Amino acid sequence: MCQAAFAKKFDKADGPEGSLELLRSLEGSALRFLPQSLFPFLGSTGLGIKLPGFIGDAYRCHQIWEQQSRKMVDHFLEKSSADDKYLLSPVATGIDTFLDRRLSHEELIEEAMGYMFAGSGTTSSTLTYLLYAISLPENLDIQERLREAVQKLPADDVTTIRQDPYYRLPAGTIVGMQNWMHHRDPVVFPNPDQFLPDRWLVPNASSHAMESSLTPFSIGRRNCIGQNLAWEELYIAVGAIMRAGLKLCLGPEMQPWEMEIVDRFNIAPKGQRLMLHVTRD
Repeated sequence: MCQAAFAKKFDKADGPEGSLELLRSLEGSALRFLPQSLFPFLGSTGLGIKLPGFIGDAYRCHQIWEQQSRKMVDHFLEKSSADDKYLLSPVATGIDTFLDRRLSHEELIEEAMGYMFAGSGTTSSTLTYLLYAISLPENLDIQERLREAVQKLPADDVTTIRQDPYYRLPAGTIVGMQNWMHHRDPVVFPNPDQFLPDRWLVPNASSHAMESSLTPFSIGRRNCIGQNLAWEELYIAVGAIMRAGLKLCLGPEMQPWEMEIVDRFNIAPKGQRLMLHVTRD
């Protein structure tokens, strides 16, 4: 995400622990939103990071997130050119249509923080639960079929994501949706809580209804601007694992409760880990 948005990979000098620290800071910052909205001076005066307990921890996590975003923006502004096609390029060089001016340095940092947040936790959570699902004992046959299918594809095959036609709404229409309930409608998704990937493989009226109702990135003008990048990350990551002939099964130390979904702004496993036993063909 950092390379796609800011033309910079995450610092290798920081090692894996540096990346994990950033991911943990993104998650830990969630608890900052409520106190900051009620008491804005906690952020502006720096008092928040001095508080003890979990509130102070949230402010300290936010500080790490902001510092890393600042480094990324500064590197981008120093190294990029007007011809670069990175995610931050139009934001950094163009005129904001709402403000009718270019964004200030601090505003760019806020945008960068949003890019980092949107492009990390959601995709990694999806990948975590996907790998978990295909590693369950009852789903190992699905994993084997997936591995065989991916290995039969040419290495340079690119899957085109089908774009549904637009649906025009009259002016003034109020539209709302709740994805958790929306994606568990048994009329559209039979047995919605079961891992049944085969449901997508038969082109018929049911699969068309499911594709039309699949909205993990929302819809309309305010939908997720990073959805194509998220899809590509998932395709490439899962494809690389399957193409390498890796066989996954749950590690013996894993307990069922650890993969219960909890809401940390993004969903995440309750146990905050996924331990897999990996072998190769």
